[in-house]
Amino acid sequence: MRLMALVALCAACLSFVTLAEAGQPRIVSADGGITETVYALGAQSSLVGVDTTSNYPAEVKSLPRVGYLRALPFEGVLALRPDVLLTTDEAAPDKTLERLKQAGVKVIQLPLARSPADTMARIREVGRVVGKEAQADAMVADMQRRVERIAAAVDGSSARVLFLMAAGNHGVTIAGNDTAAHALLEALGANNAMAEVSGYKPASREALLASRPDVIVVAESRPGQFDISQWPQLAALDAWKQGRRYVGDSMLLLGFGPRLPQAMEEVASVLAEVGQVASNGH
Repeated sequence: MRLMALVALCAACLSFVTLAEAGQPRIVSADGGITETVYALGAQSSLVGVDTTSNYPAEVKSLPRVGYLRALPFEGVLALRPDVLLTTDEAAPDKTLERLKQAGVKVIQLPLARSPADTMARIREVGRVVGKEAQADAMVADMQRRVERIAAAVDGSSARVLFLMAAGNHGVTIAGNDTAAHALLEALGANNAMAEVSGYKPASREALLASRPDVIVVAESRPGQFDISQWPQLAALDAWKQGRRYVGDSMLLLGFGPRLPQAMEEVASVLAEVGQVASNGH
């Protein structure tokens, strides 16, 4: 599957390689991680619109919004007169994407990033789209060094991590396997305490108590969204009581963009506390 995704990504790159050569393309970015990458590469002047998952950096909020990447409106995107819709395989509906292609918009769908290697490959591809290959190479080299350092520091960690997502009207959900949260834990060599669950599932009091985590991570879609006072069972867990917890921005933790090393460092710092507790127990 990973090989097929990379082949598709390379094929997409070959099809738009002349865009940057022809001049700065007008780009609509429909993915928060991709939008962050465009900014990190210094190519934000090419952006004419973004989707609702694009909230970082703060300057992005001044750009027109075209809706959610899984429900893109044809008229809303086309009204911005883009040369390129830069998004991921999650973009939908297919009908909108086909109509945009027929209208002359280059629709570029990059594979989802679910590992540091995926993230670095995507940074390079975005760099090609916006004509910032050298900057992308430098960013990837720095990311590679940081990721290797973090991975070495937490190598062999056996910590059980309960990963929760606090997402507004969707309430609080538990992150199981086949999620960006699970992928982040894999990158750190940690164990998902709810790996038997597939996808994101509503958090029940019983599941929280049964998870027996060493560490708790909460991803908020908005700062301050998670209210521990509403979750007494969670507050009663040793990991929470002893401060082995991290509450942070969901796009930082789950976006698999340029800030991935920072996300890994934040969670790794809590994982390190598990090791310290184990050492003190001997």
